[in-house]
Amino acid sequence: MRKDTVSRREFLKKSGVAASAAVTMAAPAAALAESASEQALLKRRTAVFAALGDTLIPTDPGDPGYRSLESYKITEEVMKGLTAITDADVEALNQGSRAFFNGRDFLHLTEPQRADYLRLIIDGSHISDKNLLKTLRSVYDQTRSQVFTVFYQNYPENVIPRDAGKAPIIKVSDKHQITNPNTNKLVTGWDISGFKGPLTWEEEEERRAKFRKFDWQE
Repeated sequence: MRKDTVSRREFLKKSGVAASAAVTMAAPAAALAESASEQALLKRRTAVFAALGDTLIPTDPGDPGYRSLESYKITEEVMKGLTAITDADVEALNQGSRAFFNGRDFLHLTEPQRADYLRLIIDGSHISDKNLLKTLRSVYDQTRSQVFTVFYQNYPENVIPRDAGKAPIIKVSDKHQITNPNTNKLVTGWDISGFKGPLTWEEEEERRAKFRKFDWQE
């Protein structure tokens, strides 16, 4: 009897340890699963916004566009201004194309099909679900505005360190104070739109010299 009692106690003791270990291991496992899910959502979200940007400002061989600046993390910059768009709304836009393109979501459409899908959203007459249409247009409008704003503000050459008040932090040795130069290092939205940007220091000096020739005194 005593032997049985000891055996049962030993069994309960071991079971208790095992149960504690299971609970201890379950918490990290759940956290890892949640982290993996969040990473998957972020990856999908990023992919949808990148595809939208590429559709709005196409990139072709010899014709730079939005995708040309992906190596400079343009989509990451664009997404900073799209935090109000929920993951559910992004997924609604991604899945909304299935009804028109043989079950294919937005990310699996060809480039011409993506453009056609955006035209369907803009037109709206073929989307009977008005709540869905409202969501699709909201995602499209906000993304379009943010993509154009970032791209045509000379990104990434306009990205410089700023203080708490968002004022540019200029090196003490930099007396030119040009915070958004249009260089020839890469093709940005300014180059595509034909905007030359602010005068270079040499151009400023040239104009100063030109106006010094005039005598404004009577």
